[in-house]
Amino acid sequence: MLASASSPSPRLYADRFRQARFHSATGLCRSGCAQSTAMSPLTVVVPPASSLPLDADQRQAVEHRDGPCLVLAGPGTGKTRVIVERFLALLRDEADPGRQVVLTYTRKAADEMRGRAEHALGGALADVPLTNYHSFALRVVRDWGWLLGISPAVRIADAAERWMHAEAVLEQLRPRTLWNPLRPHDLMDPLLELIGTAKQELVTPERYARWASERLEVSTDPAERVLLDRHHEVAEVYACLDERYRRLGVFDHDDSILYAEQLIREHPAAQSAVAGHIDHVMVDEFQDTNYAQAKLVETLCARHGNILVVADDDQSIYKFRGASRANLDRFSRTYAGHRTITLTHNYRSTPQIVAAARAMIGLAAPITRIDKHLVAERASGAAVEMWVADDERSETIAVAEACKALIAAGTRPADIAWLFRKHVDMQAAMYALRECGVPYQVRGGRGFFQEREIKGVWALLSAAADPEDSQAVLRCLNLPAWGISGASRAAMARATRDHELPLSTIIADGTVDGVAAADAERAHTCVAAIAELHTLAQREDVRDVFFAALDSSEYLGILDEQSGPARLQTGANLNKFGELLEDFADWSDDRRVSRALHYLSILRDSREAGELAPIAAIEDGVVLLTAHGAKGLEWPHVFIARCTRDRWSGRGQSPSAIQLPDELVPEPPPPGDAAIDEERRLFYVASTRARDRLVFTWARRYPRSFGDQEPTPFVDGLAAGHAPLHAVEVRRAAAAAVRPRRASGAQLSRPTAISVSDLRAFKACPRRYEYDRRWRLPVRKSVQSWYGTLMHQVLHTAAMQRSAGSDVDGDGVAALWQQAWQTARGPKGAHPQLRADGEEQLRRYVASDAWTRAAIQAAEESFTIPLAVDADVTGRFDRVDIGAGGMPTVVDYKTGQLRDEDSLRRDLQVRAYGVALSQRERCDEVAVELHYLQGADVAHIVLDRKFLNKAFAHLSASARDMIEAMSTGEFPAKPSRWQCPRCDFRTVCDEGRSAYPA
Repeated sequence: MLASASSPSPRLYADRFRQARFHSATGLCRSGCAQSTAMSPLTVVVPPASSLPLDADQRQAVEHRDGPCLVLAGPGTGKTRVIVERFLALLRDEADPGRQVVLTYTRKAADEMRGRAEHALGGALADVPLTNYHSFALRVVRDWGWLLGISPAVRIADAAERWMHAEAVLEQLRPRTLWNPLRPHDLMDPLLELIGTAKQELVTPERYARWASERLEVSTDPAERVLLDRHHEVAEVYACLDERYRRLGVFDHDDSILYAEQLIREHPAAQSAVAGHIDHVMVDEFQDTNYAQAKLVETLCARHGNILVVADDDQSIYKFRGASRANLDRFSRTYAGHRTITLTHNYRSTPQIVAAARAMIGLAAPITRIDKHLVAERASGAAVEMWVADDERSETIAVAEACKALIAAGTRPADIAWLFRKHVDMQAAMYALRECGVPYQVRGGRGFFQEREIKGVWALLSAAADPEDSQAVLRCLNLPAWGISGASRAAMARATRDHELPLSTIIADGTVDGVAAADAERAHTCVAAIAELHTLAQREDVRDVFFAALDSSEYLGILDEQSGPARLQTGANLNKFGELLEDFADWSDDRRVSRALHYLSILRDSREAGELAPIAAIEDGVVLLTAHGAKGLEWPHVFIARCTRDRWSGRGQSPSAIQLPDELVPEPPPPGDAAIDEERRLFYVASTRARDRLVFTWARRYPRSFGDQEPTPFVDGLAAGHAPLHAVEVRRAAAAAVRPRRASGAQLSRPTAISVSDLRAFKACPRRYEYDRRWRLPVRKSVQSWYGTLMHQVLHTAAMQRSAGSDVDGDGVAALWQQAWQTARGPKGAHPQLRADGEEQLRRYVASDAWTRAAIQAAEESFTIPLAVDADVTGRFDRVDIGAGGMPTVVDYKTGQLRDEDSLRRDLQVRAYGVALSQRERCDEVAVELHYLQGADVAHIVLDRKFLNKAFAHLSASARDMIEAMSTGEFPAKPSRWQCPRCDFRTVCDEGRSAYPA
């Protein structure tokens, strides 16, 4: 039976959301008991998200059903609750979440909404239609991009990769007004920013070039012609970069929005599969959408017009990402008869905080905003405070001591937030918190290249490239593996200067005066290790040298970190460094260490590559983040740092060196001074994060500032607005004490969701899981894993083509494979034979009954299994088929060797697939098939209710063990004759190394 039709099967999209019905009604409940497994539809009773009654305005929004609706919602008025309650209300009406989609601006907001919905439903949601724009758009492109000739292996380029592509294009074109061979990167950030803005405004390279050419034909002003020449060259770079992206199968996030909108608008198959089965669209934070995102929303609901957007023009703070309040005006024009509902009751903050926020935003020109009079619903609280200090140290120490006092009085550290206008201001705050012994967590902080372990591995690579680099060798002597005393390092530095010889030569040749014998021995060991790395660097690429450096340095001393979060950050940073080197190796034909260090130097200058690697959530730490990062969050106590005219400016910001011409922007610019108004809104957003206490702080003097500072003008009108500030003069802080490197903090110990792959890794060896998944220590990427992923991507695209009515035969799948191979990153250069092997295997597979007779029901579908331990197991089916006799069947593609049935029945992944599918289909018997692509062999296993119950119990027990390990922080090694000699972490695992020495 072939799963092909003239139009795409709605199940490929709608079924992805069937599991959004809460799982306590499907298959197995959290206690593990079997429930009704009848195949007939269930009557789903959907409870409200909160026991508190909705106010009249909220109820109007929740009960709105058909037609366009604009909900204006100020901070703390319950906008998230309105969206979640309406989502649940539509479930009650239709019992099919696949008929609606909720789009948010950030993943963070989507996760919060999903969490609230899951809490109300009593179970986890799988592949729910609560998502952010870019995730939604990328899924559309991956499923349907083949209609535009987009590679199955398409991926999103990170900031570093975008820089390298732009650098290559500039090197190729060498445009006169954009290229300076002496300083080739000066305009890189503004150039990429402009191209991103063009995509957000749906300005194509062709349209940009045409505009510049037409203006050049009529312009006689010499100054204008110089500017137009630059615009024409920008358009040329834009076109060349776009062509390069398409050829290499890479996108940026703006491309995913652009192509998703085009696919849905222009291609009936994609339109039917995506928009054709959506009856309701909801959008959160609509004021933060850009023009391209707004067009995507309009395209999604073009058929029915059932759209509800929630917005607050006073919180529009992402113009630098293309977001604009103009989209609110566009909404009013596009949906002229729309309904407007305004939420004005603030349930978050005290009357004092609400009054202060209302006063500061009220000073904006009336023409720039929609008036909303927020009313506080909470009891009276403390006055808003303004602290002033003599200098930055006094300011930060005062806040750190206040945090310490709050924690001592019983406040959870995570209930305190310290907000900043710029990342750079966090450094002094972190020093102060460390000095006062206050745990903290940094979200989205910068300074990646300044971290100790990154400086260490950079020094190791520099010394490997050039052992005569004395500064690099001296820094290596500060690493834990070879660390010597400060006095010995000083003596070696003097010897290098006095003898005018490289430090490595001095150490190798003899004793240095003033260096202790033990330090001299460690220095000899270090220089010997560097010599080995140098020899390796002569014949291998930088990735091999990097991993050898990690081994010789014992992973830069990660075990010396005393706290879990510090180890996590060290591991994550090293992992990110390794990923940057992988990126470099993918683009460069010259993979020598010296060339890689040049690449890293370029990245160090980029605007985005300096972000710290993200780590798992920390629960017991004061939260440090920027005002932009605080959007959508709230805390009982909020401190806002450096509230000066310099930082929270009443002046417009300096314009970018290159800006998109106003004539190419579809929506007119907002009235007033846009830069000042956005700064005011950002300050307003930061202030409205506070529930109980709001403190502004500033100092009269800061390092590298000229003259005394003044407070931000955004607080000038608070007294006039009946929101007086309580002024506090901060005492001058004493001189700095010794600063510990990182604060302790405590990691979240109980996961709410565990992936199948994580659970398998933990069962195999808890210690290896800790090193790999928690510490994220870098490991060499497996060729087999890379090859398997590429094969999966091709077969997923082939399944989507079948759903659209195409007959994917050997030639068709071969074409997909060749396209994917051409654009894929990875070790294909070292394994060219895999190109022919992959095509041969795919041709053989699509000619077999496993493909030709398959009744494909869904492809690449996520699942969630609620367990009996207050955690969920998550995973993804490669394919779901209707098997012989209507048997629900999971298909999993394998590139390895065929295994026997007994071992497969013991496999945790097979058990998870069976349980998940039985819940999905509400049946007592399912099949799991492993399709081995090498020989087109199929292992078919039927799982009955008895086996599924045992499998569920096994998954719950395994998850319980994993949760216990996370709670205690104990991840014991599980030495194995098979695993240990091959383990990537032998260097840091004493138990495995001693049990099975190499």
